[in-house]
Amino acid sequence: MCAGVLLTARVLAVKAGAAAAGDAPVNRQAGEIVASVAIGQVMESRVSRRRFIRVAGVAVVVGAGASGVGVSLMPVEPVTTGDGRVRSAGSGPTRSVADLRGAGTPASGGTRQQHVLTARTARVRLPSGREVDAWAYNGQVPGPPITVTQGDLAEVALRNTDIQDGVTVHWHGYDVACGEDGVPGLTQNVVAPGEEFVYRFRADQVGTYWYHTHQVSDRGVRKGLYGTLVVTTRIMQQADAAPGQVDLTLPVHTFDGTVVIGDSDQRTEHAVSAGAPVRLRLINTDSQPHHFALAGTPFRVAAVDGRDLHGPGEVSDVRLRLAAGGRYDLVFVMPDRSVALVCDNDRDGGLRLRAQDDPTGAGPGVEDTSGWPELDLLHYGTAAAVPFDTGAPDRHFMMVLDRGVAMVDGAPAYAQTVNGRGHPSIPDQLVTEGDVVRFTVVNRSLETHPWHLHGHPVLILSRNGTPSSGSPLWMDTFDVRPGEVWEVAFKAANPGIWMNHCHNLPHADQGMMLRLRYDGVTTPFEHSPAAHAHHHG
Repeated sequence: MCAGVLLTARVLAVKAGAAAAGDAPVNRQAGEIVASVAIGQVMESRVSRRRFIRVAGVAVVVGAGASGVGVSLMPVEPVTTGDGRVRSAGSGPTRSVADLRGAGTPASGGTRQQHVLTARTARVRLPSGREVDAWAYNGQVPGPPITVTQGDLAEVALRNTDIQDGVTVHWHGYDVACGEDGVPGLTQNVVAPGEEFVYRFRADQVGTYWYHTHQVSDRGVRKGLYGTLVVTTRIMQQADAAPGQVDLTLPVHTFDGTVVIGDSDQRTEHAVSAGAPVRLRLINTDSQPHHFALAGTPFRVAAVDGRDLHGPGEVSDVRLRLAAGGRYDLVFVMPDRSVALVCDNDRDGGLRLRAQDDPTGAGPGVEDTSGWPELDLLHYGTAAAVPFDTGAPDRHFMMVLDRGVAMVDGAPAYAQTVNGRGHPSIPDQLVTEGDVVRFTVVNRSLETHPWHLHGHPVLILSRNGTPSSGSPLWMDTFDVRPGEVWEVAFKAANPGIWMNHCHNLPHADQGMMLRLRYDGVTTPFEHSPAAHAHHHG
């Protein structure tokens, strides 16, 4: 009962705080959601969670002034405009996502960088000798690394040899034009065996990103359809490199319980000169969070999800929790001793950076890092101005994440739900270009939900009512743990129709995804339940 009351109080406090700040009054939709959270929590305090789901089916929705109740199997309006200073909609020209394509030429001084990704089934041998039945780009896991320089035009031809479910490429965290986003049935047709699709985008954003299929994404990514995307600055390329500098891109992936860092399922070692600058680009390609620790040196978290932090300070003896889909860039100067990157407290695996002048070689054994405190990035770095006013949004949407009986792809299921409904029955969130949009994300479930909006980084405002006080924190995937309430905001500056979903990919396949749609934007592509069906194997 206490947890339910506290969560409901948090949501109500958020709404009360918004009203006190002069925001638009709470509309009926938000009131219904808050009521459903409160009623659901009270009911669950009296009966078990399983019995509550079985008896109620879904959270009961009680509207202000309504005379009855409803469940999530009932019809719903296809679009919601949320709260806020909603501007008029429907007056602009109609555009198709098929016409919202990337630039066709590089920026001044840039070049055209062409790549080919061929998706096919493959039997891949890992360094340990273990073999994996994979789906892979170019027959390797991870897929070929794509590294371009700011201003270059990336041109990537995707070909499908024999992936019967079809494939696409989604550029995770990279704000491409909507027609390049790689979502089957929304921004393109699926690439079937024997077919090809060419993606083009100008590399304007510097940072660490990754790519993966968005077709049957749970199975496809899990079996190996992923790779890395790194964009470096042209100044960095033109300047003389610091002597011995090390820049490692380290995607982390799990194949049937075996963790692979980079392309190795064993501990890897690199010799590094003392005094050399080091950057470790950590990428979580799994559906669960990973915990990292860097033993042997102080370091800075220079960037999160590809965006630089402001004034990141040196830290040591801390753990880093990396959300599914998220990225951290860690930087430090190599000491005269060895450094260990530990993943999930596996002290025998991971990465070792061996100081070339260290007489002990790989150094002593790595200490137990499981008890190290977690670094809270909401209070890390120094504050700085942000580019828009977050206090009076043009749109405000609340999303309550939970489990319940709902329609998913046309059939009733015990679903992962948003506001009591499952995809594609969750109303689209309608915005207008130029809107400041605010999300309140409430996790009523017992599972963590790494939330990912395509096409836009979001600015983290608060967690559980406590404002972010460090560097402005821009993320494209943020972990909403059980019972948490997050407030985030963004500027609607990338027209299109964008997926907005949990990046625990089984959760997305089980219904936890919806669409953010710009007013006047349409799609000629049709959603297919097969694109998001959950497959085992």
